[in-house]
This record gives sequence, C-alpha cells and structure tokens, in this order.
Amino acid sequence: MMEAWLIEIGNAFLWLFGQPLFYWVFLLTFLTSYFRRKRERKSFGTALYPIGSEWKKTVLVSIVSSLVLSILLIVLGGVIPYSVLLTISIASIILSITGALTLLSPAYTFGLTILVIWGVNQFNVSFIPSNWASDFEHTNLTLLLGLCTLLLVLETILFFTTKKEYGFARLLKGKRGKYVGRHALRRLAVVPLVIPVPSGMIESFAPWWPLFPIGNDGYSLMILPFLIGIQQVFQGMYVDQGGKLLGKWNIGFIVIIGMLTAGSYFYPILAVVGAAVAIFGRLIITLWVQFSDQEKQGIYTPQPDSLFILSVIPNTPADKMGLKVGEKIEKVHQIPVSNEQEFYDALQENRAFCKLEVRTIEGELRFVQGPMYEGEHYELGLVFIKEKPRFRLYPQDIPSSLD
Repeated sequence: MMEAWLIEIGNAFLWLFGQPLFYWVFLLTFLTSYFRRKRERKSFGTALYPIGSEWKKTVLVSIVSSLVLSILLIVLGGVIPYSVLLTISIASIILSITGALTLLSPAYTFGLTILVIWGVNQFNVSFIPSNWASDFEHTNLTLLLGLCTLLLVLETILFFTTKKEYGFARLLKGKRGKYVGRHALRRLAVVPLVIPVPSGMIESFAPWWPLFPIGNDGYSLMILPFLIGIQQVFQGMYVDQGGKLLGKWNIGFIVIIGMLTAGSYFYPILAVVGAAVAIFGRLIITLWVQFSDQEKQGIYTPQPDSLFILSVIPNTPADKMGLKVGEKIEKVHQIPVSNEQEFYDALQENRAFCKLEVRTIEGELRFVQGPMYEGEHYELGLVFIKEKPRFRLYPQDIPSSLD
C-alpha cells in the first residue's frame, strides 16, 4: 500500500505541470503587474511597485493552508473528478482574465462551478462530453461547497493581514478639477491542493475511506493550484481598515455558507442554494463596503500646509527612513512645504543629508533624518498627490527697500 501511495504522490507532482491554472498563475502575474505599472507611469511618471507585488506576504499563509487542506482532503477521502477540477480552472481563468482579482474569490469560482454542474445534471445538456456528464452526475456538491467555505477562511485571513503598505496608489481627478488619491487593495494567493481523483492504485485504508467516493476502481492523487484574489479600492479609509471591515463581513458570510454546507449533507439541494448565496453574498459585501467607503470624507487629498504621503516606493531612502503612508511632511530642513516643487527645492538645501518634520497619522510630530546618495530617487522615493504649486513668499524673498 505504501508503494502505491508513493507512486501516486509522484504522479501528482507530474500532473501539476499539466494543469492550465499552473501556467495561468505566471501569466496572470505578468498581466496584472504590466497594466498596474502602466497605470502608475501614466499617473506618477514612474512605476512604483515591482512585478509580482500582489503576492507580497501571502506565501506563508498559502503554504500552511495548502498543507492543512490537503491533509484534510486525503484523510477524509474527498474525491473530485478531474473534469470538475478542470471546470474550476476554466472558471478561474475566465473570471480573472478581466484583471478584476476580486472575481477569484472562492465564492465566485466554486459557486459558479457548482451551479454549472447542477445545471448540466438538471437539464441534460448535450454539448458536453459524455464522460464529463457522468462525472458531474456523481460529483458530491457538498464536498465542493465545503472546500469553498474553507478557502473563504483563507480569503478572510488575507483581509485581516492587510497593512497600509499593501495598497497600490492611484490618482483620480475630483469634481473640482483637483487630483485626489485612492488606494487599491490587491492581493493574490495560490493554494496547491493534493486532491484524490477517481481511477488509480490507491485503495481504501479505512472502513470509512473515502468519505466522498466516486467509482470503485481505486484512486490517484492530483495537485491543483487554486487561485484566490482580493481587490477593493478605498478613498475614505486606509486599506488596512478596509481589509478588516471586509474580513468582519466575511466571518458572518462564512458561518452562513458553513451552515448550508452542513445542511446539504442531508438535503443536497442546499448545496445549490449555498452556491447562489456565495455568489450574491460576496457581491453584496463588496458593494456595501464600497458604499461605506464612499460615504466617508476622502483621506488622500491635498493639504494646505503639508505634503500627504500617498505611497512609499520600496527600497528607497524614504522606505529606509521609515516614512509611512498617510503621514504628512510639514518641513524639510526647517522649511515649510506644501507641494512637490517646494519639497524638491527644500531638499537642495543639503544634497547629502535630509531632515524632515513629519506629522504621524495619530497627529504627533516626529523628526526623520537620513543620508542621501548620488543616483537615488530625487524625491526620496515618496509619492504625493499632484497639486499645482502655489506662490509663496519667504522672508528672504521680500526686498528690504524699494528703489
């Protein structure tokens, strides 16, 4: 038996390279980064964040989730046909091809897959292959909805672990013609799961295994990299605050889906109800949080007596000095600044060293200083809201007498 398991585990890794989602992960990373950096160059004149920044700080949670869920699927014997896994892959690719990462929520990918399978079984769709129709007929929808619920837990973790630095800066021209800033919360995670599939060398190792069987010809293992994405734009709150708000809503959402999953074990139709609730519930949460954000006064707006830090470019002097998104720079070398031109001019007072007076988000004043080197970003790596320079007279500019 051990030899059969080792052979099937080896085959599972080989199967990984035959999965369309495996290659879509790399293509999606390139596409999302390319269009994001293109937007950044248009708004700020330079790309702010490196390629693949959407994956920042998601590797550890992905690895832990993969191990826990894979072990759970194998121990319980949650068998899923390859045609169903391929349907989930197709749904993920179609939903994410628009670049809207929020559509990679398990609520959408699994919800849509469950509804498709139910629809094929109900209406005898003739244009799909006969073996797929047979697989759909024997697929346990409770298992799919349960897996959806567990992946929604991972999505919630991504919401709660969001920090201010994870937001991608954007500019938007307001109603009065002035630019205002926004932050886009965009995170991606991949969860490669080891899933039992019908037909293979593995036989039952316990009286209750597999708990969700399909066929009687043994089982094999397959690795499928499930994609999870979150996305929301905020202008009235910071992305960490918005992430926590989304996470709180998601907790109640998960409880509802979990109850429908448990009920579907006894009443299978509840799995279909759960899929519909997952799709529309996730959409309602997104729209409600968006509405709540828009009802608040904009945070990322030009200040009359300081410079609002919209973003800090990674690995720049500003990043090394510990400047944070949302802080306000009031003085550079003791010179008051209120726009980019004044900030740049004040930096020239000392090209080897800079000293800033910064107002924190909590309203406290702190002093930040650090060296400047030749070839580094001329604005320290700070991103501000675009604002036309205002004419300001300093004492040294006022003539002592008139000729």
